[in-house]
Formats: sequence, C-alpha cells, structure tokens
Amino acid sequence: MKKITALLLAAMMLFALCACGQNDDVAAVDKFVIINEELGAEQYGIAFRADDQETCDAIEAAISQLVADGTYAEIAAKYDDIVDNLIFLQDAPELKEVPKSSRTFIMGIDPEYPPFSYMDDNGEYSGFDVEICKAACDLLGWDFQVFGVNWEQKLVQLDAGECDCVWSGMTILDSMKEAGYIISAPYYYNTQVLVVKESSGITTSADLAGKVVAVQLGTSGDDLLSEEGDLAELSATFSEVVTCDSFLKCFTELEGNSVDAVFVDLPVASNYINNK
Repeated sequence: MKKITALLLAAMMLFALCACGQNDDVAAVDKFVIINEELGAEQYGIAFRADDQETCDAIEAAISQLVADGTYAEIAAKYDDIVDNLIFLQDAPELKEVPKSSRTFIMGIDPEYPPFSYMDDNGEYSGFDVEICKAACDLLGWDFQVFGVNWEQKLVQLDAGECDCVWSGMTILDSMKEAGYIISAPYYYNTQVLVVKESSGITTSADLAGKVVAVQLGTSGDDLLSEEGDLAELSATFSEVVTCDSFLKCFTELEGNSVDAVFVDLPVASNYINNK
C-alpha cells in the first residue's frame, strides 16, 4: 500500500512540475511587446483656459527654476521610461523670476496614465507630471490639489473651472490652439506605438490588416486613427478600432484576446510592459 501511495505522490509531483513548466512557457510566449515603428511624432504640453495666460506664465517660470536648481532632473531620474525624451533636460528653458502669490491651484490629470500621473500604492496621486506640478506650486506659494478628469471631456471640465490646467502627458494639438487654449512650451517628445502579444506573430503595422486594434478614447492616438486623422489609411486596414476609456482597459482587452493590438503612447507602453 505504501509503495502505491508513494508512486501516486511521485506521479502527482511530476504532473505538477510539467504543468508549471507549461505555464512558464505560456507566460513567456504571451508577454506584451512593442512593434518597432514610430507612428506619430508629437509633443506634450500643459493646457490652460484661454483667459489664463498669467497662470501659464507663472507655472513656466517655476519650472524654469526647477530646471536651473536641479530639482527637475532629480524628479526625472525616478522615471527611466521617459527621462531620455524630456526636452528641458537637453534644452533648458530661459530662467524666469518666480512670482509669489497665494491661491489654490487644481491640476487636472488622467489618474490612470503612468508614468506621468497615477494613483500610487498609498492611494496618493503620483507620477512625473504630478511631482513637477507640486514642486512648482511649492515655489509659487500655491496650495496644490489634484483633480482626475474624464480624458475625453478634459477641455470641457477645464472650461467649467473644475481644474486650472490639463497636465497629464497631454499632446499639443493645433485644434486646441485654434480654439484659443493657452498651451505651455512643450516638455516631452513622444511617439505612438503598437503593442501586441509576442505569440501573435505580428511584427509590423501591416500585419494588422483585418485585425482589431484598441485605443484610448480622446487621446491623440484616437485622433490619428480617426477618419480625418493622419493614420486613417492605416486604420482603414483594421477590421475594427475599439475605443476604451483608459489605456489600462485597452491592455485588459489585449490580455483577454478581445483585440489584437493596442495603439498607445510609447512611454506608457514601456512603463506598463516593464512593470507587468
């Protein structure tokens, strides 16, 4: 009886080891990878209401001081995924006098957009943009607050006074300038990329013909893939473009095989894959 029990236990252990090996293989095969194509060059900036040049000037002055005293580089060093493309680390802005005043400044962010803005493990808003804004407000003597916007409605919420700026990896668009919004000097060079599962066999955007691609609603990627966008010809080859209200949901759709690729900002893709 003991021999039979021992044999059964040995068989069960062997099966478990085989299963673990199979799971490891699946995990390795199904990891996310970035297709090595840059599909949309753009720059990030900060948006303010049309009548609020004064606030923009004050924030830019504070940022110039943060760059000059090394605080900007110190904060940037925490975020490996973006540090190489931060404009002010290569071309410092003109140093301006920081005006001191007393007010409450409400920063509008996408709360699910790491590494620029997100909720950390302590339930606090964090990220590169959040840290820079808080440091700028400290210099200005402003009370700092954060407001999580609905990204598709971000400009509506800005106009309504729910926040004083939109500052969260926001692409500078000509349409925003034409609408009268005050836009800061650009601070980050960005490109759009496609993320797929390594096991998919997809290696170029051409391989996505007849496939389903997800993109976050209201982003520059969404604009690029629209019928009037610069990548309309590419998106016309997809069987469908699925829009989600956050990039995290886009990746969840990819994980569940509901879509074949995600179209997203490079630093966001890199951050997600590196921390997955």
